[in-house]
Amino acid sequence: MMLFRLLLPALLLLQTTLACQVPVFRYALERWEADPFRLQVVYREDLSPTLQKMLLATQGELSAKPPVANLTLETLDAERLTETQQLSVPGLDLIEQWPAFLLHPPKSWADSPPLVLEASEQSLQQILHSPARQRCIDDLLAGESAVWFLIESGDTAADEAAFDLLQRSLERAKGQIEIPEGVMRAEDLENFSGEVDLDDVLRSSIPLKISFKIERLRRDDPAEQVFLKLLTGPTQLKEAGPVIVPIFGRGRSPGPVPASAVTEERIIQACAYLCGACSCQVKSGNPGYDLLFRANWHEHLQDGLVVVDKVLPPLPGVGALTGSTPTDAPVSPASAPPSKATAPIWWIAGGVLALVLIGGTFILVRNSNSN
Repeated sequence: MMLFRLLLPALLLLQTTLACQVPVFRYALERWEADPFRLQVVYREDLSPTLQKMLLATQGELSAKPPVANLTLETLDAERLTETQQLSVPGLDLIEQWPAFLLHPPKSWADSPPLVLEASEQSLQQILHSPARQRCIDDLLAGESAVWFLIESGDTAADEAAFDLLQRSLERAKGQIEIPEGVMRAEDLENFSGEVDLDDVLRSSIPLKISFKIERLRRDDPAEQVFLKLLTGPTQLKEAGPVIVPIFGRGRSPGPVPASAVTEERIIQACAYLCGACSCQVKSGNPGYDLLFRANWHEHLQDGLVVVDKVLPPLPGVGALTGSTPTDAPVSPASAPPSKATAPIWWIAGGVLALVLIGGTFILVRNSNSN
């Protein structure tokens, strides 16, 4: 037992050294839980029976296992808060009409202020659902590598130019990029006789393909107003021209970028990253943010396997699309050393195991002598 405990850290070290061949977009879909939003219902007088009934029904849905949305719900009586407590509630000073919704984004949004909305059935429906988001969910679960949202500016010429650039770039990317070698479907294991790395095995029967969709959103679409505010994440929508926002996984985005700053090559590079093999890093260590989606992802995925966070190459985000390079940017996937285990890795692993065995033997001998 003691020897096993000594060996376990070395084995875990060896496991995390190896890479996985599942593409980034598919790994994120099958193994990354979306970060939760928090919805506060803030009131000064008793809530109306209609609103209470609506909130109870919503709470029942959110309490399901698995939850139907990455959202938690709570109520807050502002009249019972002390002055100090009121100051501790972000967004409380922004409320102009009571009752109100305060939609707090996840921590990955870098302390962005909450979205303040009227507490109504219509607002709640828009928080949880919109036609564009449903189409995005359907596309991702159908195997699309990513859905690229084009937020139109209202300038027809600029919007059409951005759409043509995006369409042309994604067609080129689809023709150039291939699925990494070594990815295995569950059904392939039946006739496979060699060693299998479970990290390389897909966890769902969703088609694995290189394919992209484009969704065009008007800024004045009444059904998408909440989603538009969420789509651009912590940066909010301040760009006057058309804006491009890619989404992959369970509703994750590397961030928005003005269409005027995008080139064809940068879009292809971003696609190559999303479709490339993953390496070792947890989701929280990568730039980007999760959006709020009402979707039961688990219904379409096989979650019976043990999930271990993998390290992904840094998301290119806006920098990769525009060509800017942060001063502290990590090594890009193209220039990084191969992530698959090579002979030196096995030598290192062997050395670690040897040291562990020697240390374990020393401890056993010492304990024996002490007895």
